[in-house]
Amino acid sequence: MVRYDLLQLSLFCAVGFIGCTTGANDPRDTASAGVGLTEEETIFLRTMWPLPALPASPTNAHADDPWAVQLGHYLFFEPGLSRDGDVSCSTCHIPELGWSDGLRLGVGIDQVDRHTPTIVNAGYSRWSFWDGRCDTLWCQAVTPFEDQREMGSNRLRLAHTIDGDRDLRLAYIETFGPLPDMTDWPLDARPVPDDHLHADHQAWISLTPDQQDDATTVLVNVGKALEAFERTIVSRDSPFDRFAEALLVDGDPDNGHISSAAQRGLQLFIGEAQCHFCHAGPGFTNREFANIGMGARDWLDPEDRGRLDGIIDLWDNPFRGDGEFSDDPDVGTLKLENLSTTGEQSGQFKVPTLRDVALHPPYMHGGQFDTLEAAIGHYGSIVETPQFGHREDLLNDLSLSEGQVQDLVAFLEALTGAPLPEAATRQPESPLFSP
Repeated sequence: MVRYDLLQLSLFCAVGFIGCTTGANDPRDTASAGVGLTEEETIFLRTMWPLPALPASPTNAHADDPWAVQLGHYLFFEPGLSRDGDVSCSTCHIPELGWSDGLRLGVGIDQVDRHTPTIVNAGYSRWSFWDGRCDTLWCQAVTPFEDQREMGSNRLRLAHTIDGDRDLRLAYIETFGPLPDMTDWPLDARPVPDDHLHADHQAWISLTPDQQDDATTVLVNVGKALEAFERTIVSRDSPFDRFAEALLVDGDPDNGHISSAAQRGLQLFIGEAQCHFCHAGPGFTNREFANIGMGARDWLDPEDRGRLDGIIDLWDNPFRGDGEFSDDPDVGTLKLENLSTTGEQSGQFKVPTLRDVALHPPYMHGGQFDTLEAAIGHYGSIVETPQFGHREDLLNDLSLSEGQVQDLVAFLEALTGAPLPEAATRQPESPLFSP
């Protein structure tokens, strides 16, 4: 008899070589389900644990600099960087709400088009934003400052704010070197490509090219400091992690770190439900994009094509990893050299990490589902017609039972990591690093 490992069986199931419905004689449908992983499942578990160290961020030379971490930590919670002085990064990325905001669509100064993604484990991501229109985390961190619906500010006002605050100025200089001479700079200026008559754009073109470059460098450095802080927001030591360690390191299959329901959910996750194809590895994401067949919602932009638009926007983004503000443009070039638009990306959105997923409902790029049960139910039966593109071929109609849905929820809840130090969840007293 030919034997197949779990990944092969899942792949055969996905492409239709074997049936995907659990039969009545499958032990996972009986009371014995969840009492232990099979040998094949245990082998597969090794691909899901442990979470490795953060990857390097070559395009940001300050990504792991403690001065940059401290400055970024302070700036993350600082509303004074916004136009009206009442919106910070933490307005939308609230620590107590899983570093998201609990809203269907994000709200800064005004409402934006998509749900606020968590920043948990953002340092592991290859792409930022739901559509991947940034290829670095510092590029993402830069964007909200000049988005008039988010923080509504501009790069000159940001530079003046830092220059006018003694501690911020010192922290910036210690991290990035001298600030430029702003004596003759207007208070507000930024490029506004789609409205050249805008007052901010008129002020921007009044600057010399060197002044424009200096102002943009300050904005970029703020983004790099924010990336340094966001890289410290890592979810580890979840019940799942403790379960996997006890089983794979200590050889203890009955360690009690996750419930029987969560263990059955794990078996579904890597088996019949096929979740692992997209939510792969220790980060529980393949770090790419997928079209999960979402239909229209009256609160969403009907023209939002997701990844397809994101790639187009990325090519026009001056803060790309291969651009002049990158600390290693060669790395950025390698990452982008095979990136192209084929139409297949239409309707795709970023596959998020599932670590800490239970902490930040609602779910999906538009906050389409209020609960994990509802989100899982979307995969359990095909009931929507995608607005753009086509639903991924791997996403078959699984017809999950209510019990199976609850088991998957139990497993996802077991991916909640240990709490971060309380100090990480609030603004430090000073932006200055103290060893």
